Amino acid sequence: MQNNLLLVILSILYLSSNISAQDTLPDSKIFPSGITLKYGTGRYSHKDQYISEEKYAGTLPYISFSWTRKHNRYVYYLEMAYRESSDVKNHNVSANITHFTLNQGFLYPLRKMTMFNKGLFLWIGPSSEFYFFYNKPDIAVSGFDYAQSFAVLFSLGLNAVCIYPVNNKFQVESLLRFTVLSFGGRMVDNEEDGQSPARLLTLLSALNSSFDLGARYYFFNHLSVNLAYRFELTRISKWEPLLAASDNVIVGLTYRF
Repeated sequence: MQNNLLLVILSILYLSSNISAQDTLPDSKIFPSGITLKYGTGRYSHKDQYISEEKYAGTLPYISFSWTRKHNRYVYYLEMAYRESSDVKNHNVSANITHFTLNQGFLYPLRKMTMFNKGLFLWIGPSSEFYFFYNKPDIAVSGFDYAQSFAVLFSLGLNAVCIYPVNNKFQVESLLRFTVLSFGGRMVDNEEDGQSPARLLTLLSALNSSFDLGARYYFFNHLSVNLAYRFELTRISKWEPLLAASDNVIVGLTYRF
């Protein structure tokens, strides 16, 4: 099954590099290229069954830095996102949560479409991603032992961007990201089950994904602000299951150069 899925992934990545029938992007001013800083926060919850079957929930701040550059036939981007908080709890037990994501990829324009007599712009392309999760609950244990859990994913995935300009100052934006094939690592208890801490994972056993929906306003040609809702979902089931989800409100500032 994994060989068939890998063949499908490679076919998608190849097609995405040839998906544009144009030599240039649909509109050089539509895609918000440049340097972007984002900050946000939202409700977060997870079930990390390596530690406990109970749900931990709280708030988790979000901060990211990204660099995007447009070329003649594609857009290249690089983004780093960091999240950390000790305000994630199960009743009186708190946990220190750390998330780090490094994502880079290419976006290729589809043919321009029309909606309500205005242009609708779509991009799609492959991505590679590094994802790190660390969970350290404040649980008293004996001796030199302490409770902790981590997971790592090195992934190939797909990204899709949709932009709908309302006028020359305001546009609606949407972004979908998800991993497809991953090489993953997870903390395991060798004395209990003897599982390997590193494995090749398919979409069925490991997923890191996000969905954004928001609006952008251009103060000037080189400066814009974005307000968006983001939903994030991480699921790893090959070992002791890990399921994490969050709702976020994020503000971003982009400088176009």
